[in-house]
Amino acid sequence: MEREFPLIVSVDDHVIEPAHLWQQRLPAKFRELGPRVERSGIARMGNVGGVYSWEEDPKGTPCDFWLFEGSRYPMTRVMAAVGLPRDEVTVSPVTLEEMRPGCYDPAARLVDMDAAGIEASLNFPTFPRFAGQAFSEANDKELGFACIQAYNDWMVEEWCAARPRRSVRS
Repeated sequence: MEREFPLIVSVDDHVIEPAHLWQQRLPAKFRELGPRVERSGIARMGNVGGVYSWEEDPKGTPCDFWLFEGSRYPMTRVMAAVGLPRDEVTVSPVTLEEMRPGCYDPAARLVDMDAAGIEASLNFPTFPRFAGQAFSEANDKELGFACIQAYNDWMVEEWCAARPRRSVRS
């Protein structure tokens, strides 16, 4: 069967890191301190100048947060907008279960890539930010370096392993 369009290489894709990443991949001495996901209710959320603000309320909309070095980083619809109508791509709370699995699951991403006609993709981190900035800026530099190593190992051994000839590593 002849294709109407050639397969493409997507050069600006993002990955939502799975909740297990640092809890499974960090050395044992860092697991308690490493990034982890916690769920909380949100009454209101906003973004001014790239800075998120929110009011927590146990009865509010569920939101997954990354916790690291005493800071909380909310997950939002903007971070995982794939497949949503444009009017639903908002700065609003989201949980991992509400996201399209291809955001964080390598096998599901491959299915999504096939459906979109994408041959390969260059993937960037979300929570750690570009080039692992969140960890380079960590107070505990040894922990930060271990988090970068854990992310890189996950990217190669889990994310890219699901599609070795179709991934351009970040």
